[in-house]
Amino acid sequence: MLCSYIKATRFRCWLARPDCPPAIQECRVLFDKVYAPKVPEDLYTLIRRRKAVLRASLKFDGIIYSRASTHLGNSQILFYPDGDRSLTPVPASIIYIYGTTTGEMSFAVQRHLPLDIHNDPFSMYPDFPAKLYSTNLQSSLEKVKVSWVVGHFARWAVSDSHAVILSLSRD
Repeated sequence: MLCSYIKATRFRCWLARPDCPPAIQECRVLFDKVYAPKVPEDLYTLIRRRKAVLRASLKFDGIIYSRASTHLGNSQILFYPDGDRSLTPVPASIIYIYGTTTGEMSFAVQRHLPLDIHNDPFSMYPDFPAKLYSTNLQSSLEKVKVSWVVGHFARWAVSDSHAVILSLSRD
């Protein structure tokens, strides 16, 4: 199986070379249609592309981010909505890590739903950056650039519907 994988990789590299004959490069289109990884439907509705580079993890500025199916702890992030640093960072879980058409890596995330409570028990402790959220995630995906991410968070489910979220950011 390893030999087949190595041969396929060498063949793809040969097809990508500029000195590959044009007739063979025409076959590359057919190979891409047949063997290229398919973009999941929920990600397709977000990015509107059938092909994308998907990754299980990403190291950015010395911090490792992973999708939830790879490593749940490294998928829990706080980010600024739409990159607006005047807003409070919101917690989310990384579902996909994908490459954009410009080559930049981005996240497709699901936000933690806020709770409809008026008195968060942690609001009286300004030096302890914890907050109560729902354990449920938003059903739709949202695009998040890596530069919008503040850092990871710790999550403690105190009940079936409530979770304490604590920022692990060094800032």
